[in-house]
Amino acid sequence: MKILGLSLVWLLLFGALVTQGGILSASAIEQTPSLPRNLNASSVSNTQIFLIWDAPVNATGVTGYQIESKTDSGSYSVLNIIGNLTTYLHTGLVANTTYTYRVSAINSAGIGNSSNEATATTLSTPSAPRNLSATVISASQIDLIWNAPSSSGGTPITGYKILRDNSCTGTFVTISNTTNSSTKYSDTGLVANTCYRYDIEAINAIGLGAMANNVTATTLSIPVQSHVPNSPTGLNVKTISDTSLNLTWTAPSDNGGAAITGYLIQRNGTTIAVNTSSNKTSYTDTFLLPSHVQTYRVAAWNGIGLGTFSSEISGITNSTIILPSGNGTNQTSSNLGKLISDLEHQRNQLLKQQRQETLVLIHDCHVQIKNASPENKTQVAQDCKVKIKESRTKYVDLRNQLNTELATLKAQLKLQSHQDKNEKHPDNDTEHSENKVTHSENETEHSENKISQLGNMTEHFKLKLPNLQNNITQNLKIHSEKQDGKNNKGKHNQQGNNKNDD
Repeated sequence: MKILGLSLVWLLLFGALVTQGGILSASAIEQTPSLPRNLNASSVSNTQIFLIWDAPVNATGVTGYQIESKTDSGSYSVLNIIGNLTTYLHTGLVANTTYTYRVSAINSAGIGNSSNEATATTLSTPSAPRNLSATVISASQIDLIWNAPSSSGGTPITGYKILRDNSCTGTFVTISNTTNSSTKYSDTGLVANTCYRYDIEAINAIGLGAMANNVTATTLSIPVQSHVPNSPTGLNVKTISDTSLNLTWTAPSDNGGAAITGYLIQRNGTTIAVNTSSNKTSYTDTFLLPSHVQTYRVAAWNGIGLGTFSSEISGITNSTIILPSGNGTNQTSSNLGKLISDLEHQRNQLLKQQRQETLVLIHDCHVQIKNASPENKTQVAQDCKVKIKESRTKYVDLRNQLNTELATLKAQLKLQSHQDKNEKHPDNDTEHSENKVTHSENETEHSENKISQLGNMTEHFKLKLPNLQNNITQNLKIHSEKQDGKNNKGKHNQQGNNKNDD
């Protein structure tokens, strides 16, 4: 019995050890989880932050997660214990505040080690715009400019709220909510000589930000009402040469309350200078026809428009035709050469005058067509074509007359040169003399056949040439009188329009 009792004691002790060893072994196998991975925090709004992470490498047995948080340099506190999820939305936060987080996994053995830390700052409205300034542009406009806020609040600026106080002592009223990030604004339609106060607020997805430092500005006063100038006075024409006339005048006694910016000049009813772009009261008209009367008038421009015309005044260019001297029966080649040179000069000046007049007409037509109403543009264009055609036709007869006289003179010069050569060198061949003479036009041979003797031809020019310049002058004068007749009606209409404008 003693031996049996002793064995029973040992058996019980052994059983107890086995049982205890089994418990200790099981406890050693079950361990706390390893740390979660890749914790990330991002702001969702001004009151929410979203957390996301990866489960531990060996997540078997994980039943949940413990989330801890802190602000600034404070200590961690348990935010929440959640189930076996790897995301979490932290709500009820303070705007523009930084939060730091860490996460630990949980299983039956307990809470494991913490993950990496993740930090995020809740969103907020923008800070105040900077360096707001106001610039006065006119009596009705003020321009604002500023710099974007130093902090957008964590989300992009989507626009600005513009506020204005209409008297600088009242309350602000919203005048615009822009929908872009531009930092400029033009406030128009304002009252002259009035103080305005402005402020700006930036806008983002969260809402309106802080107000900037307000600024004030006062619109300009409206100047004294201006009008077009009255007429220039004392218009005078002075002959400079056979192709130039100089105009001088006195500026209008009333400039309309605005500086004179130039003068419009007309010759024979046609504009030759739309705007001299100068307040200079003189003008030289060049490329004119010798011995020809020109009639001028002048009107002044200012910032409002064109004033009324001055009274008209006429002038006449010098003559360059040199008549044969003596009895016309013994003219030298030198005298004939001078006559030819003078006529060629007149022809060239006539061409220049025609070209200049045509260019002016084209310019005037362009302006008239541009300013015409849509329904009148076609008619204005047709009228312009007629004017240009009339201008060109006016010069055709004069050019033909000059060319004919030139051809005849050149033929006479050729014959005279031939006779001069025969007097000095009777034995020289006629062909040598002809090669020394300037080439005449195609009709020269025909003209030579019609000349019977030098004395008769010289007498012909003595009678013919004095009338040439008169013919030129008379033809242009007749055309000018016709043109003036056409323009009188336009002149009266223009004066009527000026009166209506006044």
